[in-house]
Amino acid sequence: MRLNRYLKYQYYRMIRLKDAPSKVAQGVGLGLAMDFAVPIPLVSIFVAFVVARILKINSLAAVMSATALKPFFPFIVMINIYVQLVIVSAFPVINRIIMPHSSGVSFLERIVNSILSRGVPYLMAGIIDGLVVFIISYLAVYYLLRVRLEKLKRKKVK
Repeated sequence: MRLNRYLKYQYYRMIRLKDAPSKVAQGVGLGLAMDFAVPIPLVSIFVAFVVARILKINSLAAVMSATALKPFFPFIVMINIYVQLVIVSAFPVINRIIMPHSSGVSFLERIVNSILSRGVPYLMAGIIDGLVVFIISYLAVYYLLRVRLEKLKRKKVK
């Protein structure tokens, strides 16, 4: 019951935003995509805001949607890991995208190499997931807002 109430609250916040449906839908899509593409929990909110400002889309919608998915962050990580495994099994060469190893590297450089060797496929999976989520959420929110706008126009005419 709580999840239903939370989702309904986020829905009402989104439909009450004052902007063109396309800009609100782009903001929502961007915020949701940033949750997948930027794997650091609170940084994605800031990145969504900055990117929305640069692209001149609804930054409030981007921040709201990036914040709305925070309770589901563990599931997002699981989805990204699954897609990462699929990508690595389909294209094993991606696993070799790391900084070149040399025999005389320091301990810190070996740690960075280890993180990068695991991180590149994960970031690619996040970008792929983010693009899919952006497209789906953009289309869904855009058509939802257009239908709502048409209903409001018909109501005002009567």
